[in-house]
Amino acid sequence: MNFERGSKPNPTGNLIAYCHVFGENPIAPGGKIIASNVVVSFLKIGDNYPVVTFPPVALSSKEELMKILSENINLYDVVQLPDFQMPENKENANQYIQERMEQFNAMVMRYVEFCKAKEKKNHTTAENIDQSSQPLEALASLSLEFRNTSGIAREATRLKMDRIVDYFHDNHPNLDIDNFKKALTVPGKLGDELISLYIQKFNAIQIENYETASDLRKRILEIESTAT
Repeated sequence: MNFERGSKPNPTGNLIAYCHVFGENPIAPGGKIIASNVVVSFLKIGDNYPVVTFPPVALSSKEELMKILSENINLYDVVQLPDFQMPENKENANQYIQERMEQFNAMVMRYVEFCKAKEKKNHTTAENIDQSSQPLEALASLSLEFRNTSGIAREATRLKMDRIVDYFHDNHPNLDIDNFKKALTVPGKLGDELISLYIQKFNAIQIENYETASDLRKRILEIESTAT
C-alpha cells in the first residue's frame, strides 16, 4: 500500500483509496480518478472491527479529490492504488473488474490489520506506562537520556519518546506535549531549563495547581521567545 498521507503504524481508521484511470471509466464517463472511502471502527465487536466501504465515485482529477478532502485532510489516510485501465475486449473487461475488486478487498483487509495492530500497540504501551508510579518521571528520564545521547542510542531513545508522547496525547490531551517535544531540540542549558519547566508545569496541571502552572507557562514563553 502506497500511503500518501498517514502511515501503516498509525492509521486513522478513515481511508481514502484512489487510482488514476486511463481510458474508459466504468463509474462515470470522462472521470480520471476513481476513489472510495473505507471506514474502520475502533469500537470493535469482540475481536471484529466493523468496516464500512462506501461506493466508489468518479472525479475529474486528483486536484478535485484533494480539494474535497482539504478541509478535513488530517482526518484521513490517503492511499494510491495501481492505475485502472479497462481492456477493450468485453470478456476481458469483466474479468479485469473482478480482479480489481479482489485486489481492493485485499487492500481493505490489510488496512483493517494495520488498525488492529495500532490498537494493540496503544493498549500495550498504555499498560506499560500505567505500571509506572509516575508517567511524568518516565517522560523526564527519557528527555534527559535523549538530550545526552547521540547516534543509534539517541534514535532508540527517540522511538521510546514517540511512544510516551502518543500516550500523553491519548490520555492527557490537556498537556501541550507537542510544544514539549519541540523543546527537546533547543540546545544547551537553555534547552535543559525549558524541558525542566515543562515537566514541572505538567505536574502542576495534573495536581490541579493552576496558579503554579500559569507562572511556569510565563517562564516557558519567555525562554521560547529568547530561543527563537
